[in-house]
Amino acid sequence: MKVSIDAILQSAHQLKSTINVDEHKSGNKNKVTNDKINIEHRVMARLNEIHNQIKDIQTTLSRYQVIDDGIRMLLDDKKAGDTNALNIINSTQYNNRPVLKEFMGDSYDENTLVHKKEQLKNLVTDSITGLQRLQVEFENIVASDLARNVQLKDKIDEINSLIPRSIKNTQHLHHLDAETVRRLIQ
Repeated sequence: MKVSIDAILQSAHQLKSTINVDEHKSGNKNKVTNDKINIEHRVMARLNEIHNQIKDIQTTLSRYQVIDDGIRMLLDDKKAGDTNALNIINSTQYNNRPVLKEFMGDSYDENTLVHKKEQLKNLVTDSITGLQRLQVEFENIVASDLARNVQLKDKIDEINSLIPRSIKNTQHLHHLDAETVRRLIQ
């Protein structure tokens, strides 16, 4: 049997071209699918983080509110003659922890109370700013086409239920173009 080198090279070249075309076609398809799964996974992971961070901030704000009420009661007690301070300090608790005592330390004079009240005001402002940032990030994700995925819908609804009703008001929401958000995410 006579086989020429040219015939072998031509067959090898055709076979290699066929393999390259098949790899190219399947490679693009797998890459797009993998990229889509990877993006969905990242969005879901970020939604989980946002959900946990919102819950943490809400818990922290509730704790701050209890502390603020305790400081207010201490200041009122100071004006009334300072007769009930120890009772207020011990009874101001959050999740069975003496949060006022932990926040105030050992000093309960009027200057310290005013200073701690201002410090608490700054902490609340920082927490609210963090919450607003998370809400804007959440709105950006919802505005993108990525949020239309069925698997992400439950998490989006769960986070949406955590957002205070006043923020859900349409006049408070940021109106975003889905295309702009997609470009920013990429």
